Amino acid sequence: MMNEDGVAVTAEPQRTKGVDSARRALQILLQFSENTPELTVDNLLEDHDISVPSAYRYISLLREMDLIEEREKGRFVLSPQVLRLARAAEASFDYRAQAQPVLNKLADVTGETALYLRRVNDSAVCLAIAESDHPISISFQPGHLMPLHGGAAAKVLLSEFTPSKLSQYFSRLGSTLSKTARANLENDLAAIRASGYAESAGEVDQGVWASAAGIHVKGTLVGAVTVVAPAYRLSEDHRAAIADAVRAGARDFDEALAARRA
Repeated sequence: MMNEDGVAVTAEPQRTKGVDSARRALQILLQFSENTPELTVDNLLEDHDISVPSAYRYISLLREMDLIEEREKGRFVLSPQVLRLARAAEASFDYRAQAQPVLNKLADVTGETALYLRRVNDSAVCLAIAESDHPISISFQPGHLMPLHGGAAAKVLLSEFTPSKLSQYFSRLGSTLSKTARANLENDLAAIRASGYAESAGEVDQGVWASAAGIHVKGTLVGAVTVVAPAYRLSEDHRAAIADAVRAGARDFDEALAARRA
């Protein structure tokens, strides 16, 4: 869900006490990305409220653990050691291999983009995607963490929360949701929990409609499949057909997981 400025808002995670230094080192490590493949001490000083000696201590620690290396003087990059972590992460991506054929079929049947999401703490993360022949720009992309309270698939994942767990989630959100928005969301979640299905319109990306259904293993919700499309090109009949396809895709997914565990 977006705030008044159109920015996606997530719940604030509970902060573990007594690990500030470790948290800072991990924050520095997580600054590396495809768009930021290297960092300098000046980058760290700009982005973190730390002294020059502290910046060098964090860099020294990350180098000691073989997580970063100095490619050129003063320019640091991730080391090959990180590839091992990436492979371990990829191996733990729940059911991605089973998801892709389902998503491919959904994209083919509906002509729209299909995704598989699961929950990571207070966020939803896209693990797999099958784009249509006319892909659209959406915020949910593989690996991106997004709020749980906006979008059809994310709300399917949020619907598994018990009342007490949901109350704690709202507390971490703070004042992001108004009382009215929270009440409407709770009503939505009750209906989603009962049906295992959700729809949304413009909750994450303006003009985008979505249909989603939950994926289960032995009755436990483990993820959601969703089809997203620009609302302007969808007739009521097309939306109904997509909804039927998404529900069928979720059943196919459930059956594939049951066969995998047999």
